[in-house]
Amino acid sequence: MKQVVSISLGPKAADFELDTEFLGHEFSIRRVGTDGDLDKMLALLLEWDDKADAIGLGSMRFPNAIGPKHVLERRAEKIRALSDRVNTPVTMGSALRNVVHEWSIRHVEFVFGKYFDNARVFFFSGLANHKIARVLNEFTENLIFADPVLENGISKFIKSVKDLELYASGVHEVLKWLPSKKFSANFMPARLWNIHLMKKAMQQAQVIVVPHYDFYHYLEDASLEELGGKIIITSCAYDDRVTFLQERGVDVIIDTAPKVLEKVVGLNVLEAMMLAALDKKQDQIIDDDILEVICEQNMAPRVVYPSGTPKRVNRFAFVIHPLSQEFLKKEKALDVVSQLAPPLFMDAVEKVIAYAPPFLYSKVTGIKSPTGVEAEGWLITVGGTPKQMLAHKPEFTYDRLLQAAKMAKRLGAQIMGLGAFTKVVGDAGVTVAKKADIPITTGNSY
Repeated sequence: MKQVVSISLGPKAADFELDTEFLGHEFSIRRVGTDGDLDKMLALLLEWDDKADAIGLGSMRFPNAIGPKHVLERRAEKIRALSDRVNTPVTMGSALRNVVHEWSIRHVEFVFGKYFDNARVFFFSGLANHKIARVLNEFTENLIFADPVLENGISKFIKSVKDLELYASGVHEVLKWLPSKKFSANFMPARLWNIHLMKKAMQQAQVIVVPHYDFYHYLEDASLEELGGKIIITSCAYDDRVTFLQERGVDVIIDTAPKVLEKVVGLNVLEAMMLAALDKKQDQIIDDDILEVICEQNMAPRVVYPSGTPKRVNRFAFVIHPLSQEFLKKEKALDVVSQLAPPLFMDAVEKVIAYAPPFLYSKVTGIKSPTGVEAEGWLITVGGTPKQMLAHKPEFTYDRLLQAAKMAKRLGAQIMGLGAFTKVVGDAGVTVAKKADIPITTGNSY
């Protein structure tokens, strides 16, 4: 029987022992917590050397996935120095983490189909979850990274993977020397403003990526208002974390760490089991080895529905417009003025509003199909009445519909419908469908 020991900086109260079978081998797995005592961890590491087939190190912060090379090497050197003191293979689970972060997102997208298309995704740490960001960026451009806010106290989000990589390449290290973080931590208005920005970004997101390490610290200010109805991507979602998210109304939890044992264990345990079964050290295992094990063992990522009922919410946008001057008069101010002003006034208003950019009219929620799939969306208004659309060339309306499509994309819509006269003007939506960044429908197929 192979012996795997996980030495954790976490609480001793969470210790466990279990026996299982994995990759054709019998395993005895033990977790030993040290309550944050690093010296005790080192002592236990030496104690279990040559007694265990593989040792995992738990509750340790992974090095950032991207960043200045010297920083990565410095952190990696500390881990290597720790591992070099023993003969037994030692791992934090880094190799498995790098693989499952990408594989789990692709697996969910493949199984559920268009799951992340155009979703608004909020990252507490893009530096820690760079691989997840790179994969999600294939399906959506609506990514928001809070690294400058949390790392440097700067009230500014990063909004693209390219900018995140620029930030990581050196800007991040330079900003550490600035007093902005200390200022925002001690100056209450700045601190409250950053908290407000974070909450607002979470409220507007459909997906939130939460690092495993410091999970509760990241979510300490989050409530039902920020997390209700959200999809949470994290790693090693222990029972207490699932309960925490359930109490805050989370719809779906995507756990990138596959559950292969009777209980959820850290990535360090799973990778230690792989090392022991394959009889390899950490520097000998490659991504292909891990992927082969994942496929052979059918190690699918966990998709947890805290409410107990599978939930999926698809998102749409729909374009509307005023059908006549009477619709414009529904605005009380215009209605009052129109009764006092000559008829030419409303003619002028109708012409002016036709040039207005699209704007968000309202959000629609509560749509549910017989199969249980839900939908939510946004009504986007363009200002032109049919009379004004006909008074201009079709390109006049096309431009405003393409602006509406960009707005719909930013909101997270996966498809946009053209309503009323917008679906028949010009070539009935063909040009808009070709030029828009999201799918366009007119409903004419029905």
